[in-house]
Amino acid sequence: HLDKRHREMLRSMPPLEWAALVLPILQKKVEAVDDSLVTRAMLGDITAHCGIPHGSVSSSMPQRSQRMLILTLRSMSLKSLLSVVQHDLSQHGHQVEEAVDALLLHLRRLAGQAVEPL
Repeated sequence: HLDKRHREMLRSMPPLEWAALVLPILQKKVEAVDDSLVTRAMLGDITAHCGIPHGSVSSSMPQRSQRMLILTLRSMSLKSLLSVVQHDLSQHGHQVEEAVDALLLHLRRLAGQAVEPL
């Protein structure tokens, strides 16, 4: 669960910074559920549509407040994190939303239509 301060931090970030912070966490959580080539390709589509170069990793050390946000995001369930991602992706455009929707559908199919356990 993100508190008000963390939600405001995410909302105030430029889209590329937001994507560079949140998408690697999402990727690890999704790959823990399904590490197939299809899932990896879907994650790659989301990353590409957000404008993050493949394999790009921030070399700068995040500030303390960002480190706390990262820890909070990592502690969230996949379902909660996907909810945050889906809610905040409007800043990245329609293609990103479609890519996330496709990933959600794929994960639902893997879970046998039951999204709750994710």
